[in-house]
Amino acid sequence: MISIIVADVTMSLDNVLAVAGAAHGAPGMLIFGLVLSIALMAFAANFVAKLLEKHKWLAIVGLLIVAYVALEMIWRGSTEVMNAAAAI
Repeated sequence: MISIIVADVTMSLDNVLAVAGAAHGAPGMLIFGLVLSIALMAFAANFVAKLLEKHKWLAIVGLLIVAYVALEMIWRGSTEVMNAAAAI
C-alpha cells in the first residue's frame, strides 16, 4: 500500500514539474497541460500502457522529452540564481 502511494505521489509530482517546465510561465498552457495529464492518467492509462508495450521506442522519446525539459529547468534556474546572487 505504501509503495503504491509513494509511486502515485512521485508520478504526480513528475507530471506537475514536467508540465510547469514545458509551460514556460504561461498559466493557460500550464492549466491545459495539467488537465490533459490528469485526463490521460484517468482515462487513457490502459491504452498508453499497451501502446508503450507494443512500441518501446515511445518510452525512450518520452524520456528524452522529460530529460530535455528537466535540463532546461536546471539551466534556467541556475542562471536565475546566479543573476540574483550577483545582484546582492
